[in-house]
Amino acid sequence: MSRQCVSEDERTSLLLRIRVIAYGYPQPLMTPELNQIAMSMDPRDVHHPTLESCADGVEMMNELMIECPFVDKLGQRWSPVGEVPKTLVADVLMENIILPVKAKHNICVFVWWVGNIASFTRMFAPLKHGGRVEGYAHECDAIFADEERRNGRSFDDIARDMWIRDHRVPGDLIRLAGLPPYFQWEDFPQNIWDPSIYSSLVGGGNLVEAADGFMLHTVEELEMEAHKDMIQWAHLRPVLCIGPQLPAVLLSEHARIYAEALARLDVHYHASLVVGADHGHSNNETTSSGNERHTVDPTIAFLDKALIGYGPHSALYISFGSVFFPSEAHTKVLIETLLNLENPMPFIVTVLSGNFPEMLKAAVEQSGRGLAVSWAPQQAILSHPGMGWMLTHCGGGGTFEALSAGVPVIAWPFMGDQPQNALSVSQVLDTGFDLLQIRTGAPGSPALRDDINAGGTTILGTEEAIKSELRDILERAQGKDGARKRENAQKAKAVILNAVNQGGSAHKAFGELDLLL
Repeated sequence: MSRQCVSEDERTSLLLRIRVIAYGYPQPLMTPELNQIAMSMDPRDVHHPTLESCADGVEMMNELMIECPFVDKLGQRWSPVGEVPKTLVADVLMENIILPVKAKHNICVFVWWVGNIASFTRMFAPLKHGGRVEGYAHECDAIFADEERRNGRSFDDIARDMWIRDHRVPGDLIRLAGLPPYFQWEDFPQNIWDPSIYSSLVGGGNLVEAADGFMLHTVEELEMEAHKDMIQWAHLRPVLCIGPQLPAVLLSEHARIYAEALARLDVHYHASLVVGADHGHSNNETTSSGNERHTVDPTIAFLDKALIGYGPHSALYISFGSVFFPSEAHTKVLIETLLNLENPMPFIVTVLSGNFPEMLKAAVEQSGRGLAVSWAPQQAILSHPGMGWMLTHCGGGGTFEALSAGVPVIAWPFMGDQPQNALSVSQVLDTGFDLLQIRTGAPGSPALRDDINAGGTTILGTEEAIKSELRDILERAQGKDGARKRENAQKAKAVILNAVNQGGSAHKAFGELDLLL
């Protein structure tokens, strides 16, 4: 939190109002053996956080509610602050903590969601609004209990198959307010399944049903139809679109200056470079101005050079967050395509997993066109005038950071809220492209684009098809299509800025929350 403040006074004032309390029990390091065990578990027995940690969280919350001193899991003693909490803001994963506390203390609960409204509706709305949670667990149980329908499958297999293709969806078409229709298997763009997905949906559905209101990381003006639809299915419970939770200065006309100030603070936290780590390269560059010396993050130095060498909006930033990363084969095709573009597109890629082979690291370093790092100051990068595009998995946080900076995106979604975010930016807001040939989740199944009577876009998934699509999109990003999408991204940025400013819709949503509290 302190890294989101530019001034020391602002940082001190904020931290005085925040308590970070440790509860629960750390999970063991996920080894291949433990991962194999976890992946073979019955989804009905998988809970994140664990039931043990949730019980500890409930005990901690009960102590807070009765204003009783307690000691947290780090040995820190906490005394009453003179006020009893009146509202809980909870992630959808917190069912086993929030519901017992709500039942005992009758406390108001707001569910927090970082993705767009359409993705929340897809997960938790009634079936008639395009949701999936209604009856999902019951159908899985019914199929598992029927030997013929079960057909030798485990409960985990059934839960996954129902996620990909629910027999209750007419014509396999998902119809969400504010989005064009799409095939239901498009919600599973990559072949990634974990038993915890089942419990997250079912438990999250229970929490959504019991919630008193909802707080979403979007603004009404970007999703007018979806917002009206959610108000309807939420049954008069408040639906507060409070906007992207970014430092206010990043939404100002001086965003770049403040973003670089935040980046200098972040330099103290990030890890070393991936490329160059074995070649004696420094993590940062240092510049002098008068008697002052400033540490410049290597990504910012790279963008400074790209701006001089290739001009404004010339660079690509590749980030798949801290959880996802493409397969080694897909990564290889992506990097090779970038390195062989006739019109160079300098790029930065953040690498947090093992799917980036040494051969590619060496190729990136030797090319002079790219930079691979294990950490990057994302907000500063997106605010840089040399930044042109962000290639992303389209998680809610990164998508709204890009929109807030006026940066168009190239979407490579994996799961969760990402398919709806990708569909929104590519088909509704027209602020990005959506990659299709890299999809592996439902082999042989098309993606619905343009005319439904044509049967959708065929996904071949071959190396040549992926390379051809990547090359086409990257070249279009550098041309007229890219210019139009960047202009639309700038319009989206202006919409967000107006919403969070005094008198805007997001500002009013906070005012409504204040009244509710």
